[in-house]
Amino acid sequence: MFVGHYAAAFALKGKEPSVSLGMLFIGVQLVDIFFFPFALYGIESLHFEDSHNQVNNFVMEFPYTHGLLASIVWSLAFILLYLIWPSKKKKTSRIALFLGLSVVSHWFVDLLVHTPDLPLVHGDPKYGFGLWQNKHMAFSAELSLLVVCWCYYFFKSQAKSKSRQFFMVLFLLFLIAVNTLNFYVLPASENLEELTINALAAYFILALLAGAFDLKRKEKKPATT
Repeated sequence: MFVGHYAAAFALKGKEPSVSLGMLFIGVQLVDIFFFPFALYGIESLHFEDSHNQVNNFVMEFPYTHGLLASIVWSLAFILLYLIWPSKKKKTSRIALFLGLSVVSHWFVDLLVHTPDLPLVHGDPKYGFGLWQNKHMAFSAELSLLVVCWCYYFFKSQAKSKSRQFFMVLFLLFLIAVNTLNFYVLPASENLEELTINALAAYFILALLAGAFDLKRKEKKPATT
């Protein structure tokens, strides 16, 4: 799962307008942000196996990032970082909670598509509903999640200007295009260093774009009669 994780970011932002969409974009990908460097340095394992599934050739052992318990620990760390980070903006426990939920959401969204490789703690049992075994079903599920949650966010809030509103629509189309390329066009890479660099660049660039396009977006007030 790649852009499908951003569905959770949009849903959480729609529910809590005061939380940063850019930070939610980091939160939903936080465990992957650590997984690729961990795999590169041998802390966790990623190797490649042809025909492992229809979407990618990754065979992964990743209890320290993708175990459910580990996800909760990373979530608490993200909350703590938010609380201690110097900022002039008012910090609330509700925003901290939503940032924490963004991190934990990764495990549950991955559950839909992964073959059974997601542990609770370490080793068996491992879970995954296996949509990656069917490329078209996995793509449709990811696209549906993204569009539904983006619509929830989009219609629960309003931009400062029409141009910002337009750019947020373009951003959705861009995410869909990126996922289409990822599924159907770009060749599979088996260079772990290259994968790590590309993944980290994508996560941070998309978070910066999300934060910029969402800037000063406000909760939509109910129409009065």
